[in-house]
Amino acid sequence: MKTYRLLPILMGLSFMVLAGCNEAQEEEARNQEPDQALHSNEMDDYNDRSMDGQVGYVRYKQGQFDQNDEKNQTIKVNREKVADMITRMILKYDGFEDVATLVTDEEVLVAYQTPEGQERELSADMVQKTAYSLVPSFYHVYVSDNPSAFGDIQSLSTTTVYDDQYEEVVDDIINKMKEAPQGKANE
Repeated sequence: MKTYRLLPILMGLSFMVLAGCNEAQEEEARNQEPDQALHSNEMDDYNDRSMDGQVGYVRYKQGQFDQNDEKNQTIKVNREKVADMITRMILKYDGFEDVATLVTDEEVLVAYQTPEGQERELSADMVQKTAYSLVPSFYHVYVSDNPSAFGDIQSLSTTTVYDDQYEEVVDDIINKMKEAPQGKANE
């Protein structure tokens, strides 16, 4: 009879020991360097891993999709992430300390503070080429080191392409930005 009472206690202790070992293994896996592969079947957690390192691959054959639907297909860009990437890339250059980027459906507007002692034209060229390198080729990039450009593009940050007078406001800001050097990509 005492054996039957002891059995649940032993099973409970065994379960706690196994759970503790599993928790220690999980903690060790979390503490491993991100580049180190876990020794398991890579496909077991394929959908659970971060997609940062995942490559993109697509293949179609001509007959796999309707050509009429493809004519209406548009390229979609996460504008906030693109603006973030452009701003971060420019800030990596020596001397750039203040940069703001706005990405619309067709334009990239970048306001920046020219580094001290650097020619305005060189700064504009660096900023413009950086922005062009990170967006699809149909985009137009406008840059300005005029301090008012920060407020101008920030005023657009809460708008959408569907707002009334959106195009006119964007065009006005672009015209003001064109008064500053624009870099050599548009020459």
